[in-house]
Amino acid sequence: MAEIEVGGIKFKGGKILVVLTALSTAGGAMWGGFEFWKDYQDLQQTVSAYVAPDLSGFDKRIDVMRAETITIREEMESLRTRVLEIQEITRDTKQDVREDATQLYEHLGAVDKRSRATDIATREAMRIAEISLRVMIESASSRFDNKINGVDAKLDMAEKRQDKKLQRALDNPLLK
Repeated sequence: MAEIEVGGIKFKGGKILVVLTALSTAGGAMWGGFEFWKDYQDLQQTVSAYVAPDLSGFDKRIDVMRAETITIREEMESLRTRVLEIQEITRDTKQDVREDATQLYEHLGAVDKRSRATDIATREAMRIAEISLRVMIESASSRFDNKINGVDAKLDMAEKRQDKKLQRALDNPLLK
């Protein structure tokens, strides 16, 4: 096995590997520290050289936007008030329409009731008139039949008298 002597200390095989690993780790840590220190120094220079940008234009825009926002809020509040007024008017109108519809239905019901009563009265009057007309027709028919029979009887009698007169006239020897 290989053996190395450094400063009076002898290193054999596996110890050499451990020492090399420790030395490379220490070297890497130092290199990382130097890099970190360099980045820190660069950052310090950048921060020292930093000049804040002029944001006055943004401030003006923000002020304009605030003014516009206030105006929009005022308009929205005005619209909200108007919408509430319109809702109240709509509610009142709706209630009035309901009341009018209720009254209309009540009036229609009364008209329907009167119409039915009038219809019943008219039908009853028509029945009574029909009965009266039938009675009148029957009465008139009876009277006409009686008169016709009377006239027929008178005509028959007149015809018989004429026949008798004619027969007497024909039977009259003086006329022969």
